[in-house]
Amino acid sequence: MPDNKKRPPSLSTAAAEQGRDQRRVTMKDVAKRAGVSQPTVSFVLNDRRDVSVADETRARVLQAAKDLNFHPNRAARALRSNKSYTVAVIANRIVSQPYAGQIVLGVQQAVQPAGYVCFVVETSETPDAVDAAVHNLIAQGVAGLIYAAPGPEPIHAAVTEADVRTIFVNCWADNAKDAPQILADEYQGGRDAAAATFAAGHRRVVYLGGPADDYACKERERGLTDAARDAGIDPASVRREHGDYHVHSGYDLALRALSEDRPTALICGNDRMAVGALMATHAAGLDCPGDVSIVGFDDQPDIADQLHPPLTTVALPHLQMGLTAGELLLADAEPQGTRLIPCTYVPRGSLAAPKDRS
Repeated sequence: MPDNKKRPPSLSTAAAEQGRDQRRVTMKDVAKRAGVSQPTVSFVLNDRRDVSVADETRARVLQAAKDLNFHPNRAARALRSNKSYTVAVIANRIVSQPYAGQIVLGVQQAVQPAGYVCFVVETSETPDAVDAAVHNLIAQGVAGLIYAAPGPEPIHAAVTEADVRTIFVNCWADNAKDAPQILADEYQGGRDAAAATFAAGHRRVVYLGGPADDYACKERERGLTDAARDAGIDPASVRREHGDYHVHSGYDLALRALSEDRPTALICGNDRMAVGALMATHAAGLDCPGDVSIVGFDDQPDIADQLHPPLTTVALPHLQMGLTAGELLLADAEPQGTRLIPCTYVPRGSLAAPKDRS
């Protein structure tokens, strides 16, 4: 008796059907669906504004490409146009830094909609490693180079005769003085942090900064000085202590400050020093912010908002710095000069009005 039940397809038949389903959609498929020629599809998808295509036709092609989930073959496109669609980020110690890694994310978000891919190369701190990485990237073809560092600092840039647009983010190179730079506005961030502290009523303030010769420390301290003047406070009355941006440094400096002419507020060079200052406050039997207010800088993920109390701080604009770098890299005009990206003051529970100690 014949078996009338529907049999499942054989493995070979299933594989063939799956292969047809997964066949790469081509411009010819898009052209057929849109009812236009293949060159017209190419003109539209490659945004050829030098070729006249009616708006209605352009819309029909874009809708057909969307319906078919068409993805251009970037490698073939690059070969045809002799144009690279790869942006290289030369990263110096930022991959392991969660907040500085936002720079890479920003670059990627800026260039991806234009069809570019972001390629990150983490280098060691030796000039030879940087030179080798950059020359290899240029040999393979890149649309541009973005140097990035976890903190504003001088770096080594590879010397090359290739005409490749280069941008520096959170860093600069002495051998590339004319290259465009993107930095956080450390001065503005330091001024905002200090202004909020003075506005809360604090007059007995100690600044616990990073190394005295560090760019960020100097800019933030300059902002503090101007904020003090704006508040009618003699900047010289604000004690300054310098450490190394680590927790132990904040702890040692804060403990010393609290054992002398005790301040009502500590403005710290970064969030890690603020963590140390909070530990020192507790070790001294004091309460934050009841006895001593503490202000940080960086808004470091998984630290600043997780402390008890949550840390008042200033957020560095790493994501926006990366976005700006990506936009400038793809811009028609050649970028020039230094661009300062504003920081954001983040009020939380560690800053309050001082107790009346009269």
